[in-house]
Amino acid sequence: QFCGAPVVQKVFGTLTVRGVPVDEVAARAVSDDRTVVVMTTESATIEMEDAGSRQQGGCLGILTGISYVSGVDYYRGINDKYTSMVPKKHIIPPNPTMLMASVDCDVYAKLLTEKKWDKVSSHLVNGVARLVRGGVDLLVIASNTGHIAVPAIEAQFSDLKILHIADCTARAIKLQGLTTVGLIGTEATMRESYLKDRLARHGIKVIIPPEEVLGTIFSFIMNELGFGVFKESTRAYFGTQIRALKDCGAQGVIMGCTEIELLMDTYESPDIPLFASAALHIEAAANIVAKSLSLDEFLPPSE
Repeated sequence: QFCGAPVVQKVFGTLTVRGVPVDEVAARAVSDDRTVVVMTTESATIEMEDAGSRQQGGCLGILTGISYVSGVDYYRGINDKYTSMVPKKHIIPPNPTMLMASVDCDVYAKLLTEKKWDKVSSHLVNGVARLVRGGVDLLVIASNTGHIAVPAIEAQFSDLKILHIADCTARAIKLQGLTTVGLIGTEATMRESYLKDRLARHGIKVIIPPEEVLGTIFSFIMNELGFGVFKESTRAYFGTQIRALKDCGAQGVIMGCTEIELLMDTYESPDIPLFASAALHIEAAANIVAKSLSLDEFLPPSE
């Protein structure tokens, strides 16, 4: 079963996948460099699922591995929020239908540090291709920096809907009536325009930390936070950067990296609001698949 659609069927003792004999599927998988795992027992019964039993929000695709820590957070967060919103149907509250694709973070980090943006995008597009083959309806990229690949993804998969993390963050910023915010994230996120330009389409101006600290922030992300290492001294350092952005005119600060959000989860900033972009992204995804909100409610205003 892929995303609620019937794909496996047993007909007169012959196991088929979407009507194709398993032997033929395996041959195709080998030629396409794909993997198919089929498990059967003599007593197994394979039941077809009718169209009405699909989860109400279709199939959500999560691109992760950038880093895996954020992917775990997205999977848990979307499930937790969805099950709290959707009523129990049979025995327990339902969870959303999701597929996840995880790419190699080592390759990703190498390409980022080398500033090979086209290759970064190609690396992520390969992960998205696996999700598209699985039949996802909506893509969520479990990373701010990963959104650098959005133009390439849109060019390759024009019918695929994407919930952009900057749109979710902008919605929360506008609800508080703010127009100027600081941004802390990977070096690419702070330097490049893929998030800042998207936020600008919502009428939001972005301030980043000074040049001399960008590399240090990225080093913490790659060498500590990306591996789930959260030190008090590192938390204090990021707190200093948040206060510095406020002094430069930021009315709030975007934590533009999932791992930074996890680090600063217990940090209190009563004098400046912090916008946890991944948490906002997760909440929006859960609301969309539960059909409490629509994707259109997050998109930039028409220009």
